[in-house]
Amino acid sequence: MVVGDENLFGFFYDRVQHSAAQRGTALAESTEFYLVSLLVDFLKTTRLVRSGGERVDQRPLAIRLLEGAIGDPRARARDLKHLADSTLYLLGFFAGALERRSAVGRDYYARVGTSAYRHLAVLSGSGFGREADPVFTELGERFDECVELIADVKEDPEHTSDSEVLALYERWLSSGDPAIARRLAAHGFKLDGGGDGPQ
Repeated sequence: MVVGDENLFGFFYDRVQHSAAQRGTALAESTEFYLVSLLVDFLKTTRLVRSGGERVDQRPLAIRLLEGAIGDPRARARDLKHLADSTLYLLGFFAGALERRSAVGRDYYARVGTSAYRHLAVLSGSGFGREADPVFTELGERFDECVELIADVKEDPEHTSDSEVLALYERWLSSGDPAIARRLAAHGFKLDGGGDGPQ
């Protein structure tokens, strides 16, 4: 995928819109813009890997989540945002790799990301006693759907290796996840609901 910097936002916006339409996922426009900005930001920076001089996965995510609940509000918001955004991006782009190299499963990462966005929504609200931030609230409530949108954006049926498709198929066999079935359909698989394999 070779896209000029000036076209990155438009490219990702079109892909997110297309994926949302295909899935019937209706997010608030501000949340869609946030996802697109996140994709552009992570593609152009090393923010995913480093925060405060350390890798995002250098310490247990649950510890980082707890640390985001104490201390200076600005530092907490910054750390929670990095944790939530990185988890969302990692699950969308690298779920297979995470499952292969991590002792914990995808659900663990999803729970951490969901919690981080929910805490961030309250912390970033417009003031004491006022409503939580609507974008972070929606990201927390619909974290899994947002992960799948990003996974759709990542996948290009014309440039996906056989091993990547096989890994996706193995995930579907073990989970029966209809979202994974839709992604496999883009690669020409016709799957039944019983996990019996391609037709």
